[in-house]
Amino acid sequence: MIRYSLIAIFLFFCSSKETEKCIDRGIKVEYLGDIDKLIKDGYKCETKFNHFNIEELKNCKILFSDQNYKIVYNGYKTRLLFDKKENLIIAINSITPHFKIIKDRPFSLYILNEKLMPVYAIARFGESNFSVFRIEYLNGKIILSKAIDEESKNINVCNMKYTQIVDLTKKIKYKFSYKKERQTLDNYFYKVPFWTEGLD
Repeated sequence: MIRYSLIAIFLFFCSSKETEKCIDRGIKVEYLGDIDKLIKDGYKCETKFNHFNIEELKNCKILFSDQNYKIVYNGYKTRLLFDKKENLIIAINSITPHFKIIKDRPFSLYILNEKLMPVYAIARFGESNFSVFRIEYLNGKIILSKAIDEESKNINVCNMKYTQIVDLTKKIKYKFSYKKERQTLDNYFYKVPFWTEGLD
């Protein structure tokens, strides 16, 4: 009888640990560079990452996770920020840990869907200035459209507060107008997130 009681107590503690809620570490993202503060803190209430059976996602690691944010790193200078309160997932391709833009070097910020596929981007796609793009997936093809609004031209997200970036993502999704581009992404990225390509 004592043996069964001990087993029951053990199972109770194990189950309660598994259902333990994430706490708020009190670290707020005011600028993109603050992501490094989360990484240095190192708290992880979540350790599992859904790779959707995509090989390029299987090496991703959770570096931080609390009540508000989750940071995932793919090893190719790309970090994913999951903002749990805003229900927002962004991928940032940057060659620098503080996310500063270097002239003539690639830098991209992608807004991702729930399957981590990029659906919008602030990026250089063979251009000298930054542009906003919408990325759609239809019948095995990728449709790339460029925002034509004045506000969408040459946006420097590194100089913006994070709250401004959140507001910008809403404009990108719901307010900007887009024109279809002739150029597109390789069809390989129809099922593989483009941000996994990394940076040169």
